Amino acid sequence: MSKEPHIFDRSGHAALADLETPRWKELFALMEKEQAEFLAKESAFRSPDYKWPRDPLHTWSRVWEYPYAYEHLSAMRSADQAGSMPVVVDLGSGVTFFPFSVARLGYRVVCTDVDPVCGKDILRAEKAVSVSPGSVSWKATNGQELPFENNSVDGIYCVSVLEHIPSFDVTVKEMARILKPGSMLILTIDIDLIGNKEIGPAKYRVLKRLLDNQFEYVHFPATVHPLDMLNSTTGPFRFIEPNFAEKAMFRTKNMIKLLLARRRAKPPWPVSRLAVEGMVYKKR
Repeated sequence: MSKEPHIFDRSGHAALADLETPRWKELFALMEKEQAEFLAKESAFRSPDYKWPRDPLHTWSRVWEYPYAYEHLSAMRSADQAGSMPVVVDLGSGVTFFPFSVARLGYRVVCTDVDPVCGKDILRAEKAVSVSPGSVSWKATNGQELPFENNSVDGIYCVSVLEHIPSFDVTVKEMARILKPGSMLILTIDIDLIGNKEIGPAKYRVLKRLLDNQFEYVHFPATVHPLDMLNSTTGPFRFIEPNFAEKAMFRTKNMIKLLLARRRAKPPWPVSRLAVEGMVYKKR
């Protein structure tokens, strides 16, 4: 595939303009093809109690995050053609097509998650879905320590996971511990634009300070104009507001909880707006 320069050669917020470029369209078409192949084998591996989205690619943020991460993983592999097959960790993997796509670039992908259902399904999917020339395997994590030796992995990618971890200071230190010096961390996070979701300004400053202590940028942040920013209310796969029945159910449950707890009323529905930021670091 030909590469249009400088589309994703940056850290910073996702832009709507990115989704108009030939390179994004090329990568997204590849992602759609590989996700369709993955989902066609779903009956061979999917547990009925798997609780995460089956089609993550067609969501407001993943439409950008997966091509962004894939582009940098592809560039990293191209720069290391003469070396042995690198080990990369999919941190907070769930069970999606993406680690299988990464394996086809020539990586040994190790998926890790706190959900044991993911482990069962990943191991079954590995037998049903093509991964050549790479491999996909599984290691469970307890949400604190990562199950890898010091300085043992060649890269980590983590797609919209850190904002869901209450104590991400431990996770950042663990990522630095297991990465080899100079190895790459590809990170995406959701950014709260209103003030009722993670990650808000205070936690964002804490996260950035933790990352800056352990890593340095491979690609420095670039400014995206606010009106060009991809967020959960823009782009091709906008967040769908709950319908009337869902809102009514939420209000009823909320009022019962408030009455039992004798607390003040909250808004009838938690309106939110999120943006997404991508970062490419290397370990100091």
